[in-house]
Amino acid sequence: MDNRHSIGSKIQKYRKLKDMTQDELSKQSGIYLSTIKKYESGERNPKPDQLQKIAEALGISVTVFLDYDINTVSDVLSLVMKLNEQSPLKISADKDKDGNYIPSSIHMIFEDSQINEAICSYLNCKQQMDLIAYEDNDKAVIEQQKEFYDDKINRLLLFNECIKKIR
Repeated sequence: MDNRHSIGSKIQKYRKLKDMTQDELSKQSGIYLSTIKKYESGERNPKPDQLQKIAEALGISVTVFLDYDINTVSDVLSLVMKLNEQSPLKISADKDKDGNYIPSSIHMIFEDSQINEAICSYLNCKQQMDLIAYEDNDKAVIEQQKEFYDDKINRLLLFNECIKKIR
């Protein structure tokens, strides 16, 4: 699946999660209806400023539409560093007798309860999705239940409150 189709699918998914029509999204974003239709079909790819308008109209973060390839330790570390710089993230770990951090004891917690609650909701959904395959052998039921929890996870991304920056 190419990036254009993926962004268009995401626009459509979040528009539907917000119970909006294409016409309503067009009016709220200030983007022509025909253009919204082309984005959702994957015929056109929105420019960053258009994507920002769509995200604002949907009340979500523009980052929801972007895909990040996380393939290396550096990729993960750069995300953690960015989170640590720009959000109320507290990272800690136990130390050994020589004062060195113990890698298996790392803890990360946000100093914003809304973020922690959203992460816990995500973990609950993820746990339920992981259990589905073990509880039922009917593939149709499994797919239906996975779609249900995937929808719940996507709805978590609709909670777009500003975080309390501490730096």
